[in-house]
Amino acid sequence: MAGVLQNVNIKQRAGFIPVGLWGKQSGGPQNEWSFELDQGQRLKKIIIDHGDDVIYSLMFTTEAAGGVVNTSNKFGGWNGGQTVSEVTLDSDEEIVGIKGSVGTKAPYTIISSLSFVTNKTTHGPFGGATSSEFSLPWENGSLVGFYGLAGYYIDGIGVYLRQILKIGTWGKTLPAGPQNNWSFKLEPTYHLTKITTDHGDLIYSLMFTAQYGDLTYTSEKMGGWNGGENVSEITFEGDEEINGISGTIALSRGTYAGLTVVSSISFMTNKKTHGPFGDVRGTPFTVPWNAGSFAGFYGLAGYYIDSIGVYLKATN
Repeated sequence: MAGVLQNVNIKQRAGFIPVGLWGKQSGGPQNEWSFELDQGQRLKKIIIDHGDDVIYSLMFTTEAAGGVVNTSNKFGGWNGGQTVSEVTLDSDEEIVGIKGSVGTKAPYTIISSLSFVTNKTTHGPFGGATSSEFSLPWENGSLVGFYGLAGYYIDGIGVYLRQILKIGTWGKTLPAGPQNNWSFKLEPTYHLTKITTDHGDLIYSLMFTAQYGDLTYTSEKMGGWNGGENVSEITFEGDEEINGISGTIALSRGTYAGLTVVSSISFMTNKKTHGPFGDVRGTPFTVPWNAGSFAGFYGLAGYYIDSIGVYLKATN
């Protein structure tokens, strides 16, 4: 699993939510890259220079009203590359997620593979996958741009998304009945003080407690329709906040075998990692975000936590 949950010092953009970084975590100003869609622009093309196990460079072409086309600088590829591929998006096609993996090109940490998921298809993978995978889905209309670190290669990548939005989910996908939907939104001025999780070889349920002054709010229990096994409580300090989650997705076992569920989860904060809870097995996921962006969780649940996603908000 790609345990990369820090944030590179890319300048905060007003109204944007930087999500990531995956890959290398620090570099000089000459290594920072950023591409943003301006108002009225759509992403028309992505040019990827890649090898068998590395992404060398990225370049983006946009189209504005009246057919005005602009192409960004080339990010990465200081010493050239290998194979150039072009992703051309239809006029009604937009990116709704990325997938990729992190690898090494001694002595560098690099992005080894990358795919762009749209509302029509998946473009890629480009490069070569490793076991250190990442994925990030988001809602239509949320993409603002990409950012990261680069030099000889694309060393790190993150995404700019619009406020307020949902990212995910990881786990079971629709269809599901309304009784399976769960949502916890952190009210403004409230601080998340506790997460209660019931877990065994998967995550049975989650419950959230938030506080503002003397006021305390505890959510209903999400999932765990038939109970669970081991109850753990995560208590957050007054200056502690969640800035990422990681976990795994697998099939349930036992009485209700074969269901897609969240099999393990960890909560990353500005102070430590709480977890993993459950059984680390199956397909990993990990997503970091900036301090102050967290606004809640949502997903699907029944006997177990079937899926989880995150509410994020922009911080100025």
